[in-house]
Amino acid sequence: MIDFFSSNYSCSKCFNNQKITKSGKKLALADVRGPQPRWIGNNYFNSTQKICVMLINPGSGDKTPENEWASLEKMHSAETDKDKEIHWKELMETNKNGMPKWGAWDDLYLKSLGLSTKKDSVAFMNMMLCASKGNTYTTNSMDLCFSEKSNKLLSLLSPDVLIFSGAQTIKNALKRPESLTDLRKKRGTKSRELSSLLIKHSIKNCLTKNTKFYFMGHYAYIKKEDHEDARIIASCINQSSLA
Repeated sequence: MIDFFSSNYSCSKCFNNQKITKSGKKLALADVRGPQPRWIGNNYFNSTQKICVMLINPGSGDKTPENEWASLEKMHSAETDKDKEIHWKELMETNKNGMPKWGAWDDLYLKSLGLSTKKDSVAFMNMMLCASKGNTYTTNSMDLCFSEKSNKLLSLLSPDVLIFSGAQTIKNALKRPESLTDLRKKRGTKSRELSSLLIKHSIKNCLTKNTKFYFMGHYAYIKKEDHEDARIIASCINQSSLA
């Protein structure tokens, strides 16, 4: 993990890119530079059921002071593994302190999803790793980042359960995009699982053939349906872990 985020600190392929625009404007880097790691629990890699939630992009955009993420550059510049590890721990502390402040994050991903007692065994990641000015992103920016960088992060995490959170993440994950509303209607109140046949090969190629896929809403602009998604997934995950 440390080497991945450290070595990719300087990547800016999604920004000032003529092929990636929103409302006719190219995406611009936010004040926080570099790929921002989400929370990765200390016991994640030793867990009997590795659960990873994939979100859209770092929502900090212009809202998070750069000094809260200053350890990104320090980790990149550090010359020893010991120093890099110190800065990695600082980044995880930034996540730990931030999650309770990020709107409905704790309520949705930890409480409703049933991961409050498993926080040290769960991982979160973004499909697009860097924050952008105005918190802007596009299908193309997410596809580019995943094809170039975040696919490698997913391979490193190699979860047993992968949960796509947010309409845009789900859209980018599916071979044939479907709206979150339609997916919910089709599966009713019992399931939020996605057949691996629906998932893009670029994602499946990062994982084992036994990986389970789920979809859910997002912690921003939270609705009751998002919590329902989480509770349904929690029930399915608990049943599969007991099987």
